[in-house]
Amino acid sequence: MRGSPPLQLAILLLGFFALAVPLVQLTSARPAALAGRPAPAAEAAATRAVLIRVRHAHNPASLSLKLGGKELLPQPNTGASPLEIRTTIAIPAEGIEFSLHATWPAGTPDTALTLEVEPDALDTQSQTLWSIDGRIDDTLAFAWKP
Repeated sequence: MRGSPPLQLAILLLGFFALAVPLVQLTSARPAALAGRPAPAAEAAATRAVLIRVRHAHNPASLSLKLGGKELLPQPNTGASPLEIRTTIAIPAEGIEFSLHATWPAGTPDTALTLEVEPDALDTQSQTLWSIDGRIDDTLAFAWKP
């Protein structure tokens, strides 16, 4: 004796919906619940002590490193490589951007300049730029994963 096909289909659908409802609740986001949560701590800018190193192969005639319009390098530059600066910087989750401007005397071949940024409790990051016609005018972005 065989069961009724409509009854078997109804039992199958009932079992499917019994499993689907909890699965949908687990996998879908609830905007109302998310709106009430405070912002994650990673989004806030953390102020950290930072060691910045500027390395160069040839002594530049002028060198400027700015963060948010604030000059970070001492004036006048000593020309020593590496040049180290200790400061405190607020590092937001999206990262920071340095503005670097350097010039070399006429006749200096295209040369490299490396900027290393080493915040406390975070990995050191570095970027190297090459001069073109004795100049570097560029923006360097650094970001750390939380």
